[in-house]
Amino acid sequence: MMSYVAVHQEKELLEAIKLQLQQKIDEAFEHLCVLQDLRQTMLTDLQNKNITLDIDVEQYNMNIDSNGISFKPNPTRRPKQ
Repeated sequence: MMSYVAVHQEKELLEAIKLQLQQKIDEAFEHLCVLQDLRQTMLTDLQNKNITLDIDVEQYNMNIDSNGISFKPNPTRRPKQ
């Protein structure tokens, strides 16, 4: 039979292991949260870049005969107030 001391030592060992595992779980959860935030930031950045690319392609494909384009004399003038 196991003595009372051996059982008590085993219980203390299991409690210590349980605490270490909980710390590892907490660290992993915090790391997961950081990674999820970074993923969201990257997805937002990628979406913005795709929108910008679409605008650039649209501008590149425009020419003098494109719809909605007309000559504007002195386009930088300010209206008199």
